[in-house]
Amino acid sequence: MRSRLMALTGVSAVVLAVGTIQAPAVSASPGDDCRGGWFCAWEHYNYQGSYVTTNHSLSYVGDRFNDKATSYWNRTTWYVTLYPDAGYRGGCMMNSIAPGAASPLLPAHLNDKMSSYTITPGALC
Repeated sequence: MRSRLMALTGVSAVVLAVGTIQAPAVSASPGDDCRGGWFCAWEHYNYQGSYVTTNHSLSYVGDRFNDKATSYWNRTTWYVTLYPDAGYRGGCMMNSIAPGAASPLLPAHLNDKMSSYTITPGALC
């Protein structure tokens, strides 16, 4: 029992460290899933499918979401910069995403490429 509790505690710590990855959802708009003050990225077009959501930078979005972002909504008051590699490496994928900006579809050359992102007071790219 103790080892099972330790394993569950370890899993909880990992989830807290990387943010929240949610099960598929049906959304008519990004607001259905993404709460104020957070950045959200979805696996599919038009804010559909699994998504990752945090209110802080992520040096790696996790194995379940790596290279899967297709749509996003920045509900923070800061800028979000996407990177193709973990650890904020590989250069900026695009201009930093302004506060409040959303897109139901990343451009084809950026689709399914995100591995990490920063949330900063000013634009980095």
